[in-house]
Amino acid sequence: MPRAKNPVLILHGWSDTSDSFVPLSGFLKAQGFQPVNLFLGDYISMADEVSIEDAAKAMEAAVRRKVADGELTTPFDLIVHSTGGLVSRAWLSSYYTGVAPEAVPVQRLVMIAPANFGSRLATIGQTILGRIAKGWGHGFHTGKLMLDGLELGSPFQWGLASRDLFSVDGSSTGTIYGEARVWPFVLVGSMPYQNGLRRMVNENGCDGTVRVAAANLNAYGATLDFTTENAPTALGMSSHNNAAAVAQGAFIPWSHRYAENIEFPLVVLPHRDHASIVDPTIAGDNENPQEQKDFQRFLLGALACPTFDGYRSLQQEWRSYSDRVQDPATADDDHHMHMQINTFVVDEYQQPVSDYMIEFLAPNYDQNTDLTGMFHDKVIKDVHKCDQNAALRTIYIDRQRMFELFYGGMAAQQTRELRLSISASAPGDNVNYFIDAFGAKGEFIVHSDQEADRWLRRNSTHFLKIVIPRVPSEGVFRLKNAP
Repeated sequence: MPRAKNPVLILHGWSDTSDSFVPLSGFLKAQGFQPVNLFLGDYISMADEVSIEDAAKAMEAAVRRKVADGELTTPFDLIVHSTGGLVSRAWLSSYYTGVAPEAVPVQRLVMIAPANFGSRLATIGQTILGRIAKGWGHGFHTGKLMLDGLELGSPFQWGLASRDLFSVDGSSTGTIYGEARVWPFVLVGSMPYQNGLRRMVNENGCDGTVRVAAANLNAYGATLDFTTENAPTALGMSSHNNAAAVAQGAFIPWSHRYAENIEFPLVVLPHRDHASIVDPTIAGDNENPQEQKDFQRFLLGALACPTFDGYRSLQQEWRSYSDRVQDPATADDDHHMHMQINTFVVDEYQQPVSDYMIEFLAPNYDQNTDLTGMFHDKVIKDVHKCDQNAALRTIYIDRQRMFELFYGGMAAQQTRELRLSISASAPGDNVNYFIDAFGAKGEFIVHSDQEADRWLRRNSTHFLKIVIPRVPSEGVFRLKNAP
């Protein structure tokens, strides 16, 4: 006998309304979801004073009212699109972290092109162009606080990830994800916009609005601490010191709040953009009926997933499908695997450091400047400095080009690894970073072509907090003999 269907709530994204999801709700009704069991959620996203946290708080009140009135029963399943992913995560992590499993109101969290780790368009949305294009009917508001949360590498995303994904120092407790709690699923397209002015914002590895790596909820975090003397390097990999002024940091991976062996299902759909992915009743951009059937199968499979063992099996099925879509042997530029690194640099007193430079280097890079230059020119596709805090940056890396061009350009007998180097401008005449020498910096092995030695993962966002030492000059404090 098929599993009884939970009620379903559908939540939209920034600058959208629930009206966009009438086709989706109609499709679900045709699949046996009754009208009484379908709800369309609306929240204000274009008023400049409303934040994602405000929407999450209002969502909690609205859900409680529906449950108290007997119109909505729990647990229900939640389908979210775009910014709705951040709203739902903020809601669940704020009100249901660590509570008894039976108190968690959501069972399946189906995230369609969620902006879990931001969107490059958030910055554009706050420009004059954004206010004209999106704010015309809203008093030229664009939802400033919403867009602040959506900005790549935003302080909001760092805070949210520490609440629902990471235990940064090992002391954080409580989770919203797990076998007896919420089961997240992520479906995202990798086809940029094909028509109109929207094509101006396209980039590879993206659905036109959200990068695959930013949609994927499987994220990784670590602290790279250069204030620890004689610190070990990461992941058991070799290290080298090519100059006395180079410091080596301690790499401290963050644990996940949920069970470490859980991997959230992610499926990459080859011919869906950020708009077409909300409607399973239409064919994709190549009008392939099989791809439309695949999309419908993935969506319904998530909502019908009966057990946690089934959840794990579905994750493997979705990964196999995505691997075929992004197969390096056949994938065009649109479908390359990418990665994001969100960096946050602070000094040893936890004060933000905004004037710094990160470079990626080949081993023995003095002899391989061509590879180092090629990495920055061909492999790094974008670097975004956060408008809200210049100590925060997002580095977008084409993973496929990294293997083909960077590792592929190394001699067969050469160690194939990627080094991260950081240097920072001195804050003044009396204080330097690292050591009291011009050009001092820290280095660290951040990736290897050996599977067991990788920290940077496919289609994923990585949070890297980098702690660098402050070194006052001798003149800051002196001792002299008393007369």
